[in-house]
Amino acid sequence: MQVDGTSRQGTSSGNGDASIDMVRLVKSIREKLDKLYSPSPECYIYKVPKKLKKINEEAYTPLRVSIGPLHHGKEGLEDMEELKLRYFNDFMQRSGKSLEELVKIMKEMEGAIRKCYAETINFESETFLEIILVDAAFIIEFLLRQWFLPLITPNDLIFRKPCMKIDISYDLLLLENQLPFFVLQYLFEMSNINLDINDYETMPDKFIFLTVHFLRCLNIVPEFPPLEKINPSRVNHFLDLLRSCLIPMEDSQASVPEEIRHSKVKQFIDFLRCFMPRRSLQQTETKFKIPSATALKIPSATELHEAGVKFEVSSSKNLFDIKFRGNILEIPHTRIVDVTESLLRNIIAYEEYHCDAQFFGDYTMIMDYLINTNEDVDLLVRAQIIDNWLGDNNDVSNLFKGLSKEVTISNIFYFTELHRDLNNYCESPSNKRKVIFYKWKATLRQDYCNTPWRVLSITVAAILLGLTFIQSLCSLVSCNK
Repeated sequence: MQVDGTSRQGTSSGNGDASIDMVRLVKSIREKLDKLYSPSPECYIYKVPKKLKKINEEAYTPLRVSIGPLHHGKEGLEDMEELKLRYFNDFMQRSGKSLEELVKIMKEMEGAIRKCYAETINFESETFLEIILVDAAFIIEFLLRQWFLPLITPNDLIFRKPCMKIDISYDLLLLENQLPFFVLQYLFEMSNINLDINDYETMPDKFIFLTVHFLRCLNIVPEFPPLEKINPSRVNHFLDLLRSCLIPMEDSQASVPEEIRHSKVKQFIDFLRCFMPRRSLQQTETKFKIPSATALKIPSATELHEAGVKFEVSSSKNLFDIKFRGNILEIPHTRIVDVTESLLRNIIAYEEYHCDAQFFGDYTMIMDYLINTNEDVDLLVRAQIIDNWLGDNNDVSNLFKGLSKEVTISNIFYFTELHRDLNNYCESPSNKRKVIFYKWKATLRQDYCNTPWRVLSITVAAILLGLTFIQSLCSLVSCNK
């Protein structure tokens, strides 16, 4: 058999007239492989997945200002570009650094900055560095003016309009609108900005103080950890810092459920699976077994109330410090406002991509179980657990229903212990009968008594049934006589 020489080097005949240029095909595939973007394990700025955006895209989209490359040039945000440049110019004059020096600082960090983004950044180096530099300077200047009011100029279009300042503040907490924290901190430190403020020079970390002050002004975090406990090198961005200030402190192991404390042990067991005898492995896994996330389900607040559970507001400032003792369920106070959904959605999206423990995803799941109807919200409002600033209880119910959609529950569920205790309480014979009776009443009310005419019809039918029974009873008595 003779093989065509051209086929060996470049062309191969497949079916009749069809031919393939092997060299060109290999070259094409290799070029595509070379262009593949491999996200760095260090990345922590992500694009929100479509499955979450389709539920409420506005919750992840900046309203006033784009920060970083992901929303740069977005329609409707162009007006802020000139304002950002004005802030950048003021920052540059305040810092005493020349434009060339600031560009050089950014250029030295370009590689590290690009690694922070999970998506491919298609901007050329010059455009990318300009975006990062201007946006970073804008953020620092924004924080400085919020902290030290004398820096606000008479023609400042942001701080002279409170609504714009608030909108920009919340835009800075969107997952897709983040800059790496180390960029902001390094640029701030290199600028040597001096302010005439008491104790300014003795502050251990001025930029951490600036950032915490910014978050404090938004009235989101009930209680901030001591500044000395915040390690700047472990802060990824503003949203990450906000989450870190809200979740249980790492050194407070007493507040962390046993399931999470044993998670590292479970990972180690998985690693040793191939080396351990089967019987020994099964015994060890049984000891550290974490309940399946798919089996999670608890009764609603009104069902628990009917079963004898009393709801009380907890004195704890920790949102996740939900405790069930005896028949008392203690839940920390939470305020539901217009921006609550956006904040929770962005933190949940960040947790799904980046965090082992999904505190906020687990919290919204628990609240979704507790809140099924307006009556559930009303019960929690009366107990002062929920402070509803949305006005309508139905809005709060829909909020938690929507937040739990498309959310993946981690295998390390933070409220496993709470879930188990509540279900054990409701499964006791006397409490179970109460729950069943309540569900029967709720079904009757929803299906047959949801309009005045249906209530009237059922009432008339009940009266007729009663009269018929009495008539039958009288007839039976007459026959016996």
